[in-house]
Amino acid sequence: MSTNGYPPAPNAPGGAPVRSGGNGLAVGSLVLGIVGVVFAFLISIVGLIAGIVGLVLGIIARRRGLSRGMVLAGIVLSAIAIVVAIIFMILGAVLATQMLNN
Repeated sequence: MSTNGYPPAPNAPGGAPVRSGGNGLAVGSLVLGIVGVVFAFLISIVGLIAGIVGLVLGIIARRRGLSRGMVLAGIVLSAIAIVVAIIFMILGAVLATQMLNN
């Protein structure tokens, strides 16, 4: 390697380490929480599954210490999706049995 008569440049001090991925779990939890809440009203089983998966992702992200705001929002929305989906499933079962009895 030619330095053209100059000494080689000193190594620059290290910067911050590169983070790979980062907030994927937090974003996934938030997105699944939103999808879960929406589908809890429309198709309850899809809302329930999305809520459970979003809750699991949120708990994993929380243990890894990622982006606390997004993780907390994902956990809360996922929990709301689970509760609303269960309520709508119960209401659907009650309405179905009443219609069958009539």
